[in-house]
Amino acid sequence: MSGRIWENERKRVYFLQRWPSKTSVKRVKQRVKELAPNSACHRDLRETIAKINPVLRGWGGYFATGNASAKFNQVDSYVWTRLRKLMRRRKGRHLRPGEMGRWTRHAFHDLGLHKLLGTIRYPGRAQMPRPERPPVSRMREIRTYGLNGGPTHNRRKTEKG
Repeated sequence: MSGRIWENERKRVYFLQRWPSKTSVKRVKQRVKELAPNSACHRDLRETIAKINPVLRGWGGYFATGNASAKFNQVDSYVWTRLRKLMRRRKGRHLRPGEMGRWTRHAFHDLGLHKLLGTIRYPGRAQMPRPERPPVSRMREIRTYGLNGGPTHNRRKTEKG
């Protein structure tokens, strides 16, 4: 229960306190390390990402409820640094100045890496009923064809023809 909201407004507001344990985070990091070993530096990066994605999707789906964003960010950072390390090993001594700066999180996400951060669902919000929408369109009518006695597309064709 939120203490500050209770003190100021006398409202009882409850928050879900659920996140992955340290052992669970450690286990998924170990699994990523197994799927992307140091010896895989000469493998195509898209193949390595294709092997890692199901693990990230499954683990992220299991812990998608609650406030796990800090842990998701931690795992995302680990995967990113792991892939970056593979790219550095592939280049070896042929690594040029500034080339490491190109391998950002966004570069790996553009190659298809699953992003955990931003996939959290809040179960309380999903079960709330949606407010009813007004039956009238909010979009402004530019031309009033067929409304208020104005000409319609069909009448124009018959009048001309």
